[in-house]
Amino acid sequence: MSACRLCFIGLASLFAVFSYVSSRTIFLELNYPTKEEQSFLKKYGYLPEPQDKKDLDFAYSLHSISEAVRKMQAFAGLPQTGVLDPDTRKLFKKKRCGVKDIQNKPTRNRRYILQEGWGRKTISYRVLNGSSTLPKHRVESLMETALAIWAPHGGLHFTRLYSGNADIQVSFARENHGDGFPFDGPGHVVAHAFQPPHGAMHFDDDELWGENLDDDEEDVTDFFAVAVHEIGHALGLSHSDVKASVMYPYYQVPVEKLHLDDILGMQELYQKDELSEEDVPESTESPVGYSSLVPRFTKADRPESEEENEIPDLCYTNYNTIQAIQGKIFVFEEEWMWVIRDRVIEDGYPRRFHEVFVGLPKHVTSIKAIYERQNGNIVVFFERKYWEFSRSFRLIKVGRLTDYSIPQYVPELTTVFLSNYNNKTYLIEYERFWRYDERRAR
Repeated sequence: MSACRLCFIGLASLFAVFSYVSSRTIFLELNYPTKEEQSFLKKYGYLPEPQDKKDLDFAYSLHSISEAVRKMQAFAGLPQTGVLDPDTRKLFKKKRCGVKDIQNKPTRNRRYILQEGWGRKTISYRVLNGSSTLPKHRVESLMETALAIWAPHGGLHFTRLYSGNADIQVSFARENHGDGFPFDGPGHVVAHAFQPPHGAMHFDDDELWGENLDDDEEDVTDFFAVAVHEIGHALGLSHSDVKASVMYPYYQVPVEKLHLDDILGMQELYQKDELSEEDVPESTESPVGYSSLVPRFTKADRPESEEENEIPDLCYTNYNTIQAIQGKIFVFEEEWMWVIRDRVIEDGYPRRFHEVFVGLPKHVTSIKAIYERQNGNIVVFFERKYWEFSRSFRLIKVGRLTDYSIPQYVPELTTVFLSNYNNKTYLIEYERFWRYDERRAR
């Protein structure tokens, strides 16, 4: 190849790079964030505060703006372009929690982010008032259910107070309400909470609060979904960039269960001394991705005769349910199950759940609802029937949902759990739930 041709190729390449950089710079200048958008980026930890806050001429560089936008996109699960495109700009207007996303102080090398826990297992709470659209007695009932979702995964017991100071105090307020973090009226910030030892949970009373809502009901905010998230903060968890996690900062409904990311954070805060003190073993596999917060697990050995593509990877699993059973975490996805102890998958897993729950009919193709009774027996629900197994997974009983006082018109249950708070069994079918007392059998 001639020197002239090589020179032409080099110049063409340089021109292409220069054109891209120039056009990108112009685009960034035209899309420089507004003052309100800069305030958002600073408030949630993506842009640093200027050293001299009185400097009226201070302006962020295009590079720092681009990096801040890139971090925000990564946390929200958007393509990391560093450019304020329409999808990114929607984040500035979305309903969300008012707690900061990026904490400036160093954190451990965990994909979930921790602050500090209460240092004890019994935690009190009190609902101070209701909202203008949701009466106090409904707030108390929804808070009880929301706390019961978290309790099993930290071995926690919640006690309600009707007077005096509680560890977690729940209230509704408007605008500047005395904590240094004023609300902003309808939309955007709907609530915020403070980590232990403060534990206050504040909900914006300018919102229209409701319950059992769908994602398309934009004008009304689902109290239960927001409460489950804020309880995570009041127990010591920070925001997560796992979109399926309860601790994802942006409002999403419905909330039916915790993600594995949330559960591991709770175990680290409240059950660390009860579990192995060893760090999570490093895997030789590539990480799941920047936006995933779930630690990598050590995989169990499987017979070479099984096809590799036949066995699902827990890191990529869209699981049906997760439940704490016998002090371990049971994860179910379609016909497969994993058992995790001390944050390591037990030998021999994943296995098909029919190999473990012998006697479960073949027409049971997935497990969505399963729980451990007070006596240690394990109950699997499918459609309108249930199968009860002993602690050693021996089938001992087959029954119907009516045994749990579930109405005939309910086709199936989506979640079941035993509350550490009141020792009642909660049986959930999407937005409805029933509370069952095993001791009274009603």
